Amino acid sequence: MRRPLESIQWGLYCTSSWTWCIGMYLPFIMLRLWGWPGFLAFMVPNVLGCAAFGFVLDRDRSRALVERLGWTCSLFSAITIAYQAWFAGWAAQAFVVADPAMRTVVATGVPIALLVAGLALAARGDAFWRMAGTVATIASPLVLLLPGGLAAGAEALSATSDAAVAASAGASHATIEPLLGRMPLAFALPTIVAGFLASPFFDLTFHRAVQQAPQPRVAFATFGLTFAAMLMMIATFFDAATGAPRIGPAIVALWALQLLFTVAVHLRELLAAAPSIRITGRPVAALVAAAVLLATPAFTFTLGPSLPEGHAPLAGGATTALLPGEPLYMTFLGAYGLLFPVLLILESRGAPRTATLGVLALGLPCYLLGAVDFLTMLMPVPVVVALLAGRAMGTRNPGHPIRVLLP
Repeated sequence: MRRPLESIQWGLYCTSSWTWCIGMYLPFIMLRLWGWPGFLAFMVPNVLGCAAFGFVLDRDRSRALVERLGWTCSLFSAITIAYQAWFAGWAAQAFVVADPAMRTVVATGVPIALLVAGLALAARGDAFWRMAGTVATIASPLVLLLPGGLAAGAEALSATSDAAVAASAGASHATIEPLLGRMPLAFALPTIVAGFLASPFFDLTFHRAVQQAPQPRVAFATFGLTFAAMLMMIATFFDAATGAPRIGPAIVALWALQLLFTVAVHLRELLAAAPSIRITGRPVAALVAAAVLLATPAFTFTLGPSLPEGHAPLAGGATTALLPGEPLYMTFLGAYGLLFPVLLILESRGAPRTATLGVLALGLPCYLLGAVDFLTMLMPVPVVVALLAGRAMGTRNPGHPIRVLLP
């Protein structure tokens, strides 16, 4: 009984280690832009790509893959920590603190508090984190009992239904339709799939789970099921009248719990990383400091549209697709939709560093134009170029990760 129970705990640990500012906010953007098809285009590759990790790798392949990927695994953790720090500062001032005079305080204070608390927890051992992951995953649905949770969602659903009835009789209503058509989503889908297939292989928390769980497949099957349920729960916070999350103590508590968990486990991986994959503390500190700086109002609200104070952003058919600060959110997201897929295809295959940098230089404007300006037909270009370049070079490194992943 101990073996399956321990494996289930590792699966729940992965659920909370992977529930971060992508899973806790990108669903709202996808629902706003494309409705439920957009949400499913995000959720299905996410869940399947991550759960497949425990079925493709065993302990030995996981260790070999980490060795092959080297410092890029630590880079993944460093960027992930910086992304959470930025999101914590931005979300606090954008959604929680109404007083403009306090925005700079929370923009820097909240990320710093998050990092300090994460460092305080990072030194704990596997047994603690197995239990913490279990508690965090089980506790997350309980936030629905807080103000702004299940009751508010039911009221919003009822109001939306009433509005639909009124609309059928010719009355106006505040319910919005998806802002973009299906074709831009179709062009974005390859990047979404590539990101969720490639990024898990750099995640040291996943490697820890697959190496420590007595039954990795049980762990990652548990992870897939519970993570899918987590994403569905997060989607219930979507406010169709504003195109933004429904803010209240419920979602704030969920953000705080899961951001802290993610930051702490990735700090732990950086501190415990083997010399062969470790990156020095200075680049990590510089990356995190830059993220905290970018969260201040002087930076984060200069990218994106200007909206009225209190921003009920998309009510009444406003044409704005991204809220202030969301372009920067989408830029951070490029690490997982552009950087790590290209690294998995080229850098770890033994490609010349100049080839990898060249593909990334080509891919960055393609990604940004697709993610921010919705010219999504450009988004698959860098991954396609990387695949063609990798094929043209052949198998220069017989120990590259694609070989490690094969039986």
